[in-house]
Amino acid sequence: MEPNRIDRKAMKLDAKAAMQTHKPSVYLVAIVFLLISLVLSSLSAKLQFPRMSVGEIFSWSYDKDQIIRLWQATASRSATSRLLDVAITLMTVMLTGGFSLFCLHVSRREAAGVGTLFDLFGYFFRYLWLEIVTGFLIFFWSLLLVVPGIIAAYRYSMAPYIFFDNPEKGAMQCIRESKAMMRGNKGALFVLDLSFIGWAILSAIPFVSIYTTPYIYITKANFYRAVSWSYGAAQQQQQQQQQYYGDPWAQ
Repeated sequence: MEPNRIDRKAMKLDAKAAMQTHKPSVYLVAIVFLLISLVLSSLSAKLQFPRMSVGEIFSWSYDKDQIIRLWQATASRSATSRLLDVAITLMTVMLTGGFSLFCLHVSRREAAGVGTLFDLFGYFFRYLWLEIVTGFLIFFWSLLLVVPGIIAAYRYSMAPYIFFDNPEKGAMQCIRESKAMMRGNKGALFVLDLSFIGWAILSAIPFVSIYTTPYIYITKANFYRAVSWSYGAAQQQQQQQQQYYGDPWAQ
């Protein structure tokens, strides 16, 4: 795949090729990621609704009796249960980011394995702060209307990838660079996401997500590679022009 081209077909074909050749198997890492995510989500659900079985929680029907039981179960939670639920949420954030990092390495044909899922724990507070700030900004724009919130989500969607490449950068710098990268590219990513609707529906079938999850993540990593290349090229051209013509504001 040419890194400077935003070509959906090329990105998807490249993702499939990367999945076939990477060692260890992308599917093995996806299984580990999905199993850990399932365990964490089940524990979180059980902590949120301690008086309900896991089966009852995931077979939610929203009838009157279950709504009452849900309220009673939530009200009975202890402080320890709430703290454990927060810890599980933080672990899920780190693990999901780790899988995105793994898929970025796969897209570049770089070495990565199961251990990559846990790499972000080494940058725990820095990455967590990035997720908090990004989430707050998206929430703030969502208060205006749904559409501005969606636009904000796409505007800041490259911030995690920027952090993966440059963990020394602060949250606001990653967010600003993502904003610059996505200028004129938000629609392209939106269309790319829409193209995965069919795969998302198929993911409801057991074991299909073992294929669809890395496929979607690696394709999005390819999107980042394309927009970051274009952004870097534009920055380099601007620097060259300043060197040639001089900085007019320095006069």
